[in-house]
Amino acid sequence: RNFVEEKLGSKYVESTRMDLAKSYEESSPATPVFFILSPGEDPLEDIKTLIISFTGKKLGFTRDSGRFHNISLGQEQEMVAEEALEKAARHRHWVLLHVSNIHLVAKGLRTLEKLLKQYSEESHPDFRVSISAEPAPTPEEHIIPQGMLENSIKITSELLTGMLANLHAVLYSFDQHTLELCTREAEFKSILFSLCYFHTCLAGRLKFGPQGWNGRYPFSARDLAVCVTVLCNYLET
Repeated sequence: RNFVEEKLGSKYVESTRMDLAKSYEESSPATPVFFILSPGEDPLEDIKTLIISFTGKKLGFTRDSGRFHNISLGQEQEMVAEEALEKAARHRHWVLLHVSNIHLVAKGLRTLEKLLKQYSEESHPDFRVSISAEPAPTPEEHIIPQGMLENSIKITSELLTGMLANLHAVLYSFDQHTLELCTREAEFKSILFSLCYFHTCLAGRLKFGPQGWNGRYPFSARDLAVCVTVLCNYLET
């Protein structure tokens, strides 16, 4: 670490938050984005932020517009995913597929691989697919098709080390639009910073497990986003 920092610079040893917009620029209908999740990580908020504010334009890829499909793969969900992919490929929608219990969708993954290949050749240029899954506990359980992984942009988001890095990362996740949500700007920004600091403290404690706590609760990025919305509502009313 010291050698790399001395010869190449500190930016090569400091943990930074991934720029999802750059990954989007490299993706295509034939190149999905594959999120390899760490415990407590959830890419949904990052993807929603990108969808709403990419290059400062509202692209309209939201659930309300019916152009963003968020599906957790599992029992009896394969057909739902297949229908969403077919619709998305035709009408330039975005699809996010969560693969939580991989052993339940072993057969469906092969079908999914074939569909991704099919729609990569005959779909709208704005069609995008993102997939998220946690690493399997043993090598034998790594059953995600090799072709799916080879054709994807792989992204892993691990918990950063240290309060400062984590605090910078979580503050970076809020864009200017979020900071201007509330008319009571001073109070909103102050309490928002406190929520981010609280989130950072809990993220740093994850390595200790439930020690000293009643249970292991990560206070994920999605929880933080909900709290910010509640904060804005409270201050406005």
